[in-house]
Amino acid sequence: MIASGAALAGAALTLFFAERKRPLRRPTQVEPARSIANLALGAISMATVALVEMPLTRPLAARAQRDRRGVVQMMPLPDWLRDAAAVLLMDYTIYLWHIATHKVPLLWRFHLVHHIDLDLDTTTALRFHGIDMAISAPVRAAQVAVIGVSPRALAIWQRWFFISVLFHHSNLRLPERFERLLARFVTTPRMHGIHHSAVRSETDSNWSSGFALWDHLHRTFRLDVPQDKISIGVPAYRDPNALRVLPSLEMPFGPEHDAWSASPVRNPTAIQ
Repeated sequence: MIASGAALAGAALTLFFAERKRPLRRPTQVEPARSIANLALGAISMATVALVEMPLTRPLAARAQRDRRGVVQMMPLPDWLRDAAAVLLMDYTIYLWHIATHKVPLLWRFHLVHHIDLDLDTTTALRFHGIDMAISAPVRAAQVAVIGVSPRALAIWQRWFFISVLFHHSNLRLPERFERLLARFVTTPRMHGIHHSAVRSETDSNWSSGFALWDHLHRTFRLDVPQDKISIGVPAYRDPNALRVLPSLEMPFGPEHDAWSASPVRNPTAIQ
């Protein structure tokens, strides 16, 4: 467990420094205030996951394996193939849940806290409202129970999901030809940059959080927008002060605004 945590932390730090050496998009916000706020919100979110989600999913995974409950546990397959199927189904149902967080008004009020960031990097991967994480906990529990995710498959999926989310939120510039090849299989920084665009038709694409298969399958894949033309965020929330910790936590409980009501900003302004 400690070794696994150290490896995940090492991967996060590697991406954090690599994206600053080879940035994909020019930063538009003054640092480190933005990143500190994102990390503080991330700490709250991770604590929520540890306190709410983990106590739900771990016993359900143990029960699924012990009692052979759930879809994959009923398959006449070796354990390793059941686990592989479980990881794939967890990844696919996260794709569906991600769409729901944008389309269901109550869910969007909390998920919006993630999308109002005016830059996109590894710290954005942690920037979620704690209640967003709390709401997703019973959904995650239902996924584990219905799919029949074993403890081993759950651990593999959690590590894969964490690394993938950090990677595709990162501002890391990869060779474009290599990234286009990679995007056939996994979600990449250019893909997710389009998803975080202030243009709604672009945000409504690239919903995958792990394997890019689901976007290709459902024809929601896009890689046709140059990154230097993308303004990160949503049109109705362009005030950097709203990114701070307290305003971000209060935002879902304040007056409701149509995030897409203002005209989108097409060309981002880089800091000097």
